[in-house]
Amino acid sequence: MHLGGKLARLVRVSAFPGILFTGLFTFSTLSQAGDGDLSVQDGGSKLSVAQNTASTSADPSDLASYIFVEDRITLEFMTGAMFSPCGLGPVVPVYNYQQNNVRLGWMLDSPDSWGPQAGLNDPLRGNFEAILEATGSYVWYSFGTYMAGITGLVRYNFVQPNWVVVPYIQGGAGIIYTNARNWSNQDAIGGNWEFTPQFAGGLKFLLDKNWTFNIEGAFQHISNANTSARNEGVNAYGGFVGFTYLFDKTWSD
Repeated sequence: MHLGGKLARLVRVSAFPGILFTGLFTFSTLSQAGDGDLSVQDGGSKLSVAQNTASTSADPSDLASYIFVEDRITLEFMTGAMFSPCGLGPVVPVYNYQQNNVRLGWMLDSPDSWGPQAGLNDPLRGNFEAILEATGSYVWYSFGTYMAGITGLVRYNFVQPNWVVVPYIQGGAGIIYTNARNWSNQDAIGGNWEFTPQFAGGLKFLLDKNWTFNIEGAFQHISNANTSARNEGVNAYGGFVGFTYLFDKTWSD
């Protein structure tokens, strides 16, 4: 299925994240979109079509080719810390927080499914992954005590056969609820609801076909788009570590 169709399906799914969680196992089936081998014998009387799923056609020792395939579902747990100011934008305030993320991912395509990346040695070869993230943060310095919200992310994994370390980049935006506005001695955060555009890059260390260990560096902006009188905003940088669980089955048509 082409990427445009996947994105259209993603829009529908994002409206029902609860259904996605509860139906994860029920509606996960083995992908039937593997490579087909169409052959016509000399007599022209026999037509054979051999289809293999992406997960069974890959070399079992090639974890990268097994893991990063269209319609695979992932569940990721990340924890880390963010620090502000970061040298971009406002030089105040100091605003540091510990953040925990739970991410549900859906791989939208396979590395060889489109464009110039089809070549095995193309450095841009990879696949796209859509991610729905639930986040919770504890503010330890200097105002407010907590933030909680949801984020939509799009990730690009750089995938080469037999790689055991896979780099990725991602970006997106979300919305959080925080009590930081109750601290009236600051002009950075003026509303309970704030927006969080963000960018990140990281590395996945492939442990086996179901688990990866991840490290990630991130930038996050917090502001309310001038919906409040106080909106100087916060620009923070930091890092995360965590694990990803990759489900054996794929969510296919």
